[in-house]
Amino acid sequence: MDPVLFAEWYTDPFCSWSYAAEGPIETFRRHFGETLSFRHRLFPLYCNIDQFLRDHGLAAQKDFAPKILKVSRATGVTMESKVWENEQAPPSSEECCLFVEAALLSDPEKGGALLSRMRQMAFLEGQNIGNHSLLLKVAASLELDPKKIEEMLRSGRAFTALNDDREKAEREGVTVRPTLILTNAGGDRVFIGGLRNSDLFILAGETLIQEA
Repeated sequence: MDPVLFAEWYTDPFCSWSYAAEGPIETFRRHFGETLSFRHRLFPLYCNIDQFLRDHGLAAQKDFAPKILKVSRATGVTMESKVWENEQAPPSSEECCLFVEAALLSDPEKGGALLSRMRQMAFLEGQNIGNHSLLLKVAASLELDPKKIEEMLRSGRAFTALNDDREKAEREGVTVRPTLILTNAGGDRVFIGGLRNSDLFILAGETLIQEA
């Protein structure tokens, strides 16, 4: 069956709101099944952790921990702030995004599984998902080829993919993570910024399909 609905999901592996949105977006994807073409687009949260903290008026990583717990309370999704409390946040979420881009280029389905696993590592297990060697081991456990991922990074293909995603985010006016942009076969579009429940995602998709 050819897709009749096209989704672009702008996200970052170290975004707590994106982690909270995994349930709703998975329900949305299951609802439409093969009629949906779904694409992850990576939109880095920050390039420099020190600058990121300064932009939030914070002096240390541990000062950001309450914000993660606030997201957990607001969404009802269990999260731990250990990665921030232990000063284990990635120096750059851009590097995490590059690794995901390489995995998605290698295998979109398994790359998506890696993205989800990275969030579990960060928000449940308190692990540093900026650790390249650790991510290679995790990728291998998900049956992704570490050598292929390394080649995607070394060749610049992952970098090009990330640049394409960032440029498209700028053109589309994406400013928050996550953001869902839906398009039907006729080119009609719906833009949904931020975490929303699955019913809204599904309603937007069904409406677009009817209007095509």
